[in-house]
Amino acid sequence: MVDPGELREGMTAKDLEGRRLGTVVHVGDTHFELEQGWPARREFMVRFHAVDRVEHGEVFLHAGHGVEVPLESEEAGAAQP
Repeated sequence: MVDPGELREGMTAKDLEGRRLGTVVHVGDTHFELEQGWPARREFMVRFHAVDRVEHGEVFLHAGHGVEVPLESEEAGAAQP
């Protein structure tokens, strides 16, 4: 599990392949909130155990572990007519 002190608001969250998932908007005691889009269209609560690593100011999430966050670009594409 990641040290929660490594996470900061404004960090970019990505999957292990480096694809953008969103932006960290709040860090809590057991999780952080991830927001997609601007203005925000969706928010997700991500538990710390889902973090693989924090590297170069970015958060990388494990696949699975109860995390079902679509890629930010997929969400953006779905929102357009």
